[in-house]
Amino acid sequence: MSIEIKQVNKRFGTFQALRDIDLNIHSGELVALLGPSGCGKTTLLRIIAGLETPDTGSIVFHGEDVSARDVRDRNVGFVFQHYALFRHMTVFDNVAFGLRMKPRRERPSETAIAAKVHELLGLVQLDWLADRYPEQLSGGQRQRIALARALAVEPKVLLLDEPFGALDAKVRKELRRWLARLHEEVHLTSVFVTHDQEEAMEVADRIVVMNKGVIEQVGAPGEVYDKPASDFVYHFLGDANRLHVGEDHLLFRPHEVSLSRQAIADHRPAEVRDIRPLGAITRVTLKVSGQDEPIEAEVTKDHASLAGLLRGETLYFRPNAGLRP
Repeated sequence: MSIEIKQVNKRFGTFQALRDIDLNIHSGELVALLGPSGCGKTTLLRIIAGLETPDTGSIVFHGEDVSARDVRDRNVGFVFQHYALFRHMTVFDNVAFGLRMKPRRERPSETAIAAKVHELLGLVQLDWLADRYPEQLSGGQRQRIALARALAVEPKVLLLDEPFGALDAKVRKELRRWLARLHEEVHLTSVFVTHDQEEAMEVADRIVVMNKGVIEQVGAPGEVYDKPASDFVYHFLGDANRLHVGEDHLLFRPHEVSLSRQAIADHRPAEVRDIRPLGAITRVTLKVSGQDEPIEAEVTKDHASLAGLLRGETLYFRPNAGLRP
């Protein structure tokens, strides 16, 4: 199921939430809407779902304009950040809910519903929890149940609004890897909202970077990271250093820094302000004469420049790559 968004605009009072949004999402694709709070990503997701109405523009599902259709008639599955499970229902009944609410002539038999629910619980690897209640589950388990419930009605499109935002970092990492594997199996056109750059980079086929109601860039994870279309995209998709060179400046990543204990050609001196071990890498913060912004360098923990290094000493650095805005 492809999704085409044409010239969508949306205002809330005097606030322009979305401006001239054009976006094509291919059938079977997993797309991330990525951006800071207030950039319009959730509003766009809700417009795709039919939960919000655009002021202008249209939403087209597989060549069919659904802009005037109610959310109940768009056949979308929606997964929210805070699960929205029914507390008084078991896991089984939560997943079965959408099937049981179908009109009588479309409703499967209880035998068919049971088979479908157990199939989905097996898909999300939680079949053994069918008789539990939501309060007896962990956050990660609840979110997987919410996803199974969304899939039960066989939606044309799956929409996820910050699906892992309420979880701790370790569980979030496990679940996003699980979601990527699940998508390979189900191959359902999916759109998810996130402000987590790492999450978008790890899970999505393509990333839509949004800022202040407009799309800054659309591309595969590697494309938007290595070839950012703007200063905003460069900074938002990862840590960035800014080195002033006369009236211009150079942007580069912490891992794109060459360090030396000795003064060598093309390297500038800087004072070591902090040395922070981070597992396999070590982050060194440098103070460069003539600018207030520090420079951060990330090198392997056994890098020659780190041996016996102390705060206050001088290191020599050079950007290995960079982007001039």
